[in-house]
Amino acid sequence: MKSSLPVAYALRPDATPEAETNALANVYRFILDCRTKKEAATESRPDDAERRSNEIGANRSIPR
Repeated sequence: MKSSLPVAYALRPDATPEAETNALANVYRFILDCRTKKEAATESRPDDAERRSNEIGANRSIPR
């Protein structure tokens, strides 16, 4: 999965090296968390064939 949006980072002249490292770590953590959540949501969704199969089975079990 490729993204067309680049991640840009600019050093702040008034920040300490420790603050810069913490800021970068937080940015990468946020990006990785978003990707993990997106992948988990995609994996938990049934694909179209499985969903149709489930719907057909549900329709058969409903008395008419």
